[in-house]
Amino acid sequence: MPNQTPSPIRIAVVQCTILWNDISGNCQQIERYVQQLQGQADLIIFPETITTGFSAEAAKRADSQKGEVYTFLQKIASEYQVALAGSYLTEWDEGKVYNMFFLFDQEGKAQLQPKRHLFAPGGERAFVSPAMERTIFTFHGWRILPVICYDMRFPVWCRNRQNEYDLMICVANWPRPRRRVFSTLLRARAMENLCYAIGVNRVGEDPQGLFYTGDSAVLNARGETLAEAKESQEEILLATLDYTPLSELRHKFPVWEDADSFTLHLN
Repeated sequence: MPNQTPSPIRIAVVQCTILWNDISGNCQQIERYVQQLQGQADLIIFPETITTGFSAEAAKRADSQKGEVYTFLQKIASEYQVALAGSYLTEWDEGKVYNMFFLFDQEGKAQLQPKRHLFAPGGERAFVSPAMERTIFTFHGWRILPVICYDMRFPVWCRNRQNEYDLMICVANWPRPRRRVFSTLLRARAMENLCYAIGVNRVGEDPQGLFYTGDSAVLNARGETLAEAKESQEEILLATLDYTPLSELRHKFPVWEDADSFTLHLN
């Protein structure tokens, strides 16, 4: 439990298309959304690989460590006084490429978490390295588990041990044939972990022939929908998360006390 009850936070979920391997164009799109949402949100969340889309070719355009994309996101967050979240491809740790979840706060300070589970059917293992640790972010007193797409399929990775986080955010490029899986897992993760859960997926078609329907949503810890995007449409969802109902539910229905204890061993 936090030492002090966190204040409500205003969330903006951006369900959008992604320009294929066009880093400059996608950065411009990010800034347009930030300008549009100025004063309406404390945290703006974009889909996975927001600056390139998801492909092996995109990995060849990975940002250098604290490079162009990192500097841009830091600058925009600071300039517009709003936190930004999503993921992008970046070189880190001796040239390894990671699919990196980012959260830049309004002062430009970064919190980073690489994707752990690499999507073998999409060839991700060939061009991205996996995370070797799991980090819980903090923002305005809220504790956040950052999850990238395929990670959400793995309940052990997402398990909320002793209520160590309050909100799970999953950013994704989750294609249409598996859309029901995305929505089902998001709801399950919210309910089993007694946390708010946010899923942010892209829309549109990519040159690989994949279609994305979005299905972005904000759920409470009961799995109830607070906001949900229209199918296959670019849309912004606005929602305010209040800590008090979450705390009351955890007190009233303390299933976390009966959860099995375990330790993650990553190799």
